[in-house]
Amino acid sequence: MDTIEYSSRDTELINKIKAISDEAKPEDCYTCIKCTNGCPANKIWADFAPHKFQVAAMLGFVEDIIDSGILWYCFNCITCQTRCPMKTSPVQTITSLTNISVNRGIKPPKAFPEMIRAIKNNGAISEPREVATTDFDFVDRDDLELPERGIKDVKKFQEALAIIGADQVLSLKDKEETK
Repeated sequence: MDTIEYSSRDTELINKIKAISDEAKPEDCYTCIKCTNGCPANKIWADFAPHKFQVAAMLGFVEDIIDSGILWYCFNCITCQTRCPMKTSPVQTITSLTNISVNRGIKPPKAFPEMIRAIKNNGAISEPREVATTDFDFVDRDDLELPERGIKDVKKFQEALAIIGADQVLSLKDKEETK
């Protein structure tokens, strides 16, 4: 991806982000770059720079960032949030911007809805499976005496997913499949 050009300014963006998350606080970022230096996504994709997203959000220049699709590269590991000396949350800004993009009808990457659907149905992206020990014996959760895996309160879990916009992502995918 080339350098992101900040073409059009949305002066109400800070308010939109704050309506989604009061933890984002892009206006408090002073670009120390600690978030980006610790970001695992930045280690893979140099253009993924949480501090730049904070500044772009603060100034209202995010159209090109949203259109580029780079926001979906975030691992949501909250490393950026824990490293920030100003207690801003780039991950919350990124999540807010992805929510804004979904609300605008911009589709996430193809695999993303499948992951959301798996999480919604199973509480995880993949089903538990057997693993090999160092002796090449295959064991499962029961063999290891691990607790039952699953969603304890399905209703609360579904409500939490609705709050973060999971249903909107799935509806975009469903609309695409019915075409």
